[in-house]
Amino acid sequence: MERKDIDKRLKWDTKSIYEKDEDFYEDIESVKSLAKELESFGGKITQDLDTFKSFLKLDEKFSRKMEKAYVFSSLKSDEDTRVTKYQEMKQIATNTYVSTSEALSFIRPELLATDYDLIKEYLKDPEIKNLDHYFEDIYRYKDHTLDPKSEQIIASFGKTAQNPRSTYMIFENADLSFPSVKKDGEDIQITGANFVNLQQDKDRDFRCEVYEKYYETYRQFANTLASTLDGDYSAHNTEAKLRKFDSARQMSLFANNLPEEIYDNLLEVVHENVDIHRDYTSLRKEFLGVDDLGFHDIYVPLVKDYDRKIEFDEAKEIVLEAIKPLGEDYVRVAREGFENGWFDVCPNKGKRGGAYSSGSYDTQPFILLNYTDTIDDVFTVIHELGHSMHSYYTRNTQDYHYGSYSIFLAEIASTTNELLLLDYMLKNSKSEEETAYLLNYFVNQFKSTVFRQAMFAEFEHKVNKLVENGEPIPAERLHQIYKELNEDLFGEGIEVDEYISAEWARIPHFYMFYYVFQYATGFMSAVALSQNILNGTDDQREAYLNFLKAGESEYPLEVLKKAGVDMTNKIAMQKAMDVARDALKDLREAII
Repeated sequence: MERKDIDKRLKWDTKSIYEKDEDFYEDIESVKSLAKELESFGGKITQDLDTFKSFLKLDEKFSRKMEKAYVFSSLKSDEDTRVTKYQEMKQIATNTYVSTSEALSFIRPELLATDYDLIKEYLKDPEIKNLDHYFEDIYRYKDHTLDPKSEQIIASFGKTAQNPRSTYMIFENADLSFPSVKKDGEDIQITGANFVNLQQDKDRDFRCEVYEKYYETYRQFANTLASTLDGDYSAHNTEAKLRKFDSARQMSLFANNLPEEIYDNLLEVVHENVDIHRDYTSLRKEFLGVDDLGFHDIYVPLVKDYDRKIEFDEAKEIVLEAIKPLGEDYVRVAREGFENGWFDVCPNKGKRGGAYSSGSYDTQPFILLNYTDTIDDVFTVIHELGHSMHSYYTRNTQDYHYGSYSIFLAEIASTTNELLLLDYMLKNSKSEEETAYLLNYFVNQFKSTVFRQAMFAEFEHKVNKLVENGEPIPAERLHQIYKELNEDLFGEGIEVDEYISAEWARIPHFYMFYYVFQYATGFMSAVALSQNILNGTDDQREAYLNFLKAGESEYPLEVLKKAGVDMTNKIAMQKAMDVARDALKDLREAII
C-alpha cells in the first residue's frame, strides 16, 4: 500500500516529537548554537564549581536536543525512503551531529586531564552528586588515555582504521554478485537476502546447487577478505598497545567494564554442552530421513505445513496476555503503547524493511514493524516491545546521564519477552503442529544465538590471537580454523565440506570486534530471567522490573546480578543449557 492509505492507528505518532517539520529545523539551529556555547568552555570546564555546573547543564541540553532531532529525522526517513525531503532531513541531522561532535571533541580529554579528586569534591554539591558513577566511568579511561597530541594522532587515523570494515561492507553490499540458478524453468538470482529462503526449498538437489554456488563465490574472494580481516584486527591490536591494554580483547570488553573471564566461561560452557547442538543435528538428520546430512539441509523447516495467520489486533491481545506475569503496570504501559502511536505496523511502498525500537530520552518509544500476519511476526512484535519497555522504564526512572543501557544488556529484555510469549503460546497451543513449531522455534533460536554465535566468538578470538602474535592469517588458515570449529560443533552428524569452511567470509560481525559473544550471553541471561519470572517469587519478578529501570546507574554486570543472574560464573549459563536440553527432548517427542 501507499502510506497515506494505511489506517492512522497502525502508524506511529511522530507529531508527539514535533507538531510540524519546521520545529525540527528550529531545534537543529538551536543545537548548533548550543554547541558554540559549549566551545566557549574550552580550557575552563573545571576552573570552578559554578562553571562546571553550568557546563554540565548546557551539555545535557545540547545532547538531548540533538538526539531528539536525529530520532525524528530517522523515523520520517524510514517511513518512506522515496521522500527526498526526509532523506535530506536525516542527512542534515547526521551532518550536524558529526560537525558538532568534532568541534566538542576537546571535552573528554580536558576532563581526564583534570585531577579526579577535584571532580569528586565538586560532586559533593547536591545538584550534581548523582553524577558520581557517571564520572567514575569516565575516569576509568584515565590510564588508557594518552597526551592530547597523541590522542589527536590516533583520532586522525580513525578513518584509516575503519577502512577494512568499510571496504568489506561495500564489497558485501554493492560489489559482490552471485550466480543464478534455475527453478521450474525460471532463472533465480542468488543474493544474500534470499539465500536462507532458497535453502528452505523442498528440492534437495536445488538446495545443494544454491549452497555450492553461494559459498564458491565467497571462496573466489577469500584471499582479499582475509586481508581486510587482518587489517581490521591489526588496527585494534595497535590501538590496544598504544593505550596500554594487555590485549585487544581486554580493550574491547573494557568499554562495558567486563572481565575477560565472561568470554572464556561462555566458550567453556558451550563446549561442555555441545551434545545439545549435536543432538539437534541428529534430529534433523532423522527427520529428513537422509544418511548424508549436509549444510544445505540445515535451514529446512522441521515442521511441515504449519501456517497460522495472526492479524495484528489478535497479536496485540496475545502479547498483552503473555506479559501478564510482569505485573499490571507493565501491561498498562504496553497497552498504552499499542494505543498511543508507538507502533508503525504495516509494510508500505518505500518503507524501510525489518524491525527496530527507537526513541530518545525526551520522546516516547517508537517501534518499526513490517507485519505480515505470521507467527514469527508476533515474536517480532513482543521482541521490539521488550526493547521499548526497557527504554521506557529506564528513561522514566533515571536522570538523563543514566537514561540508556549498555549494549551488553541490550538484547536481554527483548529476548525475555519472546520467552514469555513462547511459554504462553505453548500453554495455549491450538494444534500439535503449532506446539512442534513453537518448540522448534525456541531450540533453533538457542542454536543460532548461543551455539552459533559462540562459535563465531571462538573463531574471532583464535584469529585475533594469531594477529596479536604477529602471525599471518591467509585464507587457507582461516578456512582450516573455521572447518575445525564446525567439526567440533556438529560432530559426526554432518559433513563439514570446503564450502562451509569459507562461511567466515560472509559474516559481517567479524568486523565488529569482540561483539558477537554478547548475543549468546544476552540470550542465556534472558532464559534464566524468564524462568524467574514464570516460576519464581514476587521478589524475583520485582528484581527484573528494577533491572528494566536501572539504565546505566551501575555497571552492567551489577545491574544484571541484582536482577538475579550472575554472569561472572557458569551457573546461569548452565541453567540456560538445561532448559534448552529439555526443550529439545520435547521437540523430538513432538515431531518423531
